[in-house]
Amino acid sequence: MSYREANRRGMKGFIQKIILFFLVGFFVGALFYYFFQNSFLGLSEQMEQNSRLWVLESHKKSYQFFYVLWNHGKYFLLLWILSVNRKVCQWYQNIITVYAGIRHGFLVLFFVLSKGAKGILFYFASLFPQAFLFVPVYLFSFLWINESRQREHGKAVVGILFLLFTAACLLESNVNLVIMSRLL
Repeated sequence: MSYREANRRGMKGFIQKIILFFLVGFFVGALFYYFFQNSFLGLSEQMEQNSRLWVLESHKKSYQFFYVLWNHGKYFLLLWILSVNRKVCQWYQNIITVYAGIRHGFLVLFFVLSKGAKGILFYFASLFPQAFLFVPVYLFSFLWINESRQREHGKAVVGILFLLFTAACLLESNVNLVIMSRLL
């Protein structure tokens, strides 16, 4: 078996593992919301009110950005700190993937049960446009950290990943919050 074939099989297994952990988390999150939905009755109104306030307080754009950056950045930074030890980092990757699945399973059921069929639109709108950067940045980071060969341009790759991550945070704070407030 050539190196290319082994690499392709390894990547296929890696992607399957990521999908499996995400789906497990997704169903756990959905079940959690379903069984405890009475605890979250006021969450829909609170979310609508908060999204209106975010947009009305437009003079606080820098605060919105730093809030989003902190909200996502703590997990991303921890990923890179833990990448020093490959075994610990693999555990963290599995945990963060399950956690992301739990969040998304919770959100899908929350939107569908509170908004009906429109809930699917609300869920996808909550991901647009920042998910187009977050998902590839995380997947590439996972793959790049797990790669056993040393890379020539390691600092440049890490720098580009952090720039893309920051761009995703900017998109969420400047575009997604406006989209969500208009939908809600």
